[in-house]
Amino acid sequence: MAFEIMKEILEAEQRAEEILKQASVEKETMKAEAAEKSSNMIADAQKMAKQTSKEKIEEAIAGSQSKKDEILAEAKKCCEEIKETAQTRLEQAADAVIRKVVG
Repeated sequence: MAFEIMKEILEAEQRAEEILKQASVEKETMKAEAAEKSSNMIADAQKMAKQTSKEKIEEAIAGSQSKKDEILAEAKKCCEEIKETAQTRLEQAADAVIRKVVG
C-alpha cells in the first residue's frame, strides 16, 4: 500500500514537472507573440501617423493655394500701380527737363 502511494506521488510530481515545462514553453511562445504583435501595432501606428501627417500637409497646401493666388494678384496690382505712377512721373520729369532746357 505504501508503495502504491509513493508511486502515485512520484507520478504526480512528474506530471507537475511536465505541466510546468509545458507552461514555461507556452509562456515563452505567448511572450514572443505579444512582442511581435506590439511591434506590428507600433509599426502600424507610425504608418498611420505618417499618412495622416502627409494628408494634413496636402490639405494645408491645397488650402493655402487660394491665399497664394490672392497675394499674387494683390502684388501684381501694386506693381501695376507703381509702374503707372513711375511712367507719369517720368513724363513729368521729361517735360520739366525740356522746359528748363528750352525755357
